[in-house]
Order: sequence, then C-alpha cells, then structure tokens
Amino acid sequence: MLVCNHVGKTFGRQEVLKDCHFHLKRGEIIGIMGKSGSGKSSLARLIIGLDSPTCGSIHFQGKNYTPKDGRAQIILVFQDALSSVNPYFSIEEILNEAFYGKKITFELCQILEAVGLDGTYLKYKARQLSGGQLQRVCIARALLLKPKIIIFDESLSGLDPVTQIKMLHLLQKIKRRYELSFIMISHDPKICQAICNRVFLIKNGYLVEDNEFLKRACSTNCLTNL
Repeated sequence: MLVCNHVGKTFGRQEVLKDCHFHLKRGEIIGIMGKSGSGKSSLARLIIGLDSPTCGSIHFQGKNYTPKDGRAQIILVFQDALSSVNPYFSIEEILNEAFYGKKITFELCQILEAVGLDGTYLKYKARQLSGGQLQRVCIARALLLKPKIIIFDESLSGLDPVTQIKMLHLLQKIKRRYELSFIMISHDPKICQAICNRVFLIKNGYLVEDNEFLKRACSTNCLTNL
C-alpha cells in the first residue's frame, strides 16, 4: 500500500534521514521509534506531503502521489493537539470542519464516547479542554475521516494509562472494521509492543527494522540501546 523507497531528507547542512526504506501493508500496524530529534516526525511529514524528500520517493497504492493526494488518503494526528485546531472553535465545529455537510449529533456523540468523552463536549471550545481531552478529539476527528492510513505522532502520550489501553483497543477495532493501516510514532516501547505488527528504529538517520523488539519490549526499554 505505502512504500518509502530509499528516502532521505536534509535541512540545510543537516542530514536528518538517510536512505530510509520500508513498506506498509493494508491492515498492518507498524511502529517507528527513536530518541527525540531522531527524525521520526520528519518522516511522518514526508509521508503525508507536508515536506518533500531530498532524495528517494514515496509511493502510495503503486503510484507517486502529490501532497494533495496524500492528504486525501493519509491522516496525521499530531502530538501537539492545540496547534492542529482553532482554539476558538467548538468541538462540534472541529469534528465537522473536514466535511461538506455536517455529521449528525448522534454520530459525533458516539465517536466522542469511543475516545472517553461524551456529547456534552460538543459545545465546549477547544481552549477549554485539557491537553489530553483535546488529543482525544483530534483522534476522533481522524477516525471520522476514515482514510486508508492514519499516522499517530505520539498521539497517545498525553493520555492516562487507562485511557491509553482503551484507545489501543479502539484503534484495533477501527482498523479491522475499515481495513485501515496505522503508523505509530512513539518513544514508548509499551505502546508499540501492544499494537504493532512490526517495529522500526531510527538511529543516526537510518531506519532499521528490529525483528527482536516485540520479544524484548516488555523486559527492557530499547531506547536506551539506540
């Protein structure tokens, strides 16, 4: 479905990503892990077309795609929820802003309840919510769009452990129902261990598949070995 073919990215004189290559199958969940500043988010921006690779290519469903094409099929849920919404919009407006017509209130209430909120939040302004609550709204918005691929860039990091578990179960359910594929960008080995089929590590700009990660993730924090 998605292939990153020997992709590299340079900002000025800094080579952030080097010869990154991976593929994502339909219905698969892969994890991308690495230390802060390792290039995880830069790779996500390349995949959705916010930035262009310095070298290499990215193919979606067998074709090169433009940023416009990528955004139509691939959604990124950002780490900083507040920066991705208008703080003066109501939650109802945020959930509806991607649609030509409004979703009915019942549907919006259902998706909010799935991420641990309820229908009363529809009238709240984004600036009235906590960081964790707003991140749940952003995840709900992504699920409503029903794309082919959703990239979660540290999107669960602002949630408490109980809600994280609920969200992981929800994501699995949505993935199966709509045959979605996910890319989980995270610094938390437990999140990747819980949901991912395969895990890649970014080290010194290179993306390396770690076939042993899922076996050892429960007993050690592999980030200390990067």
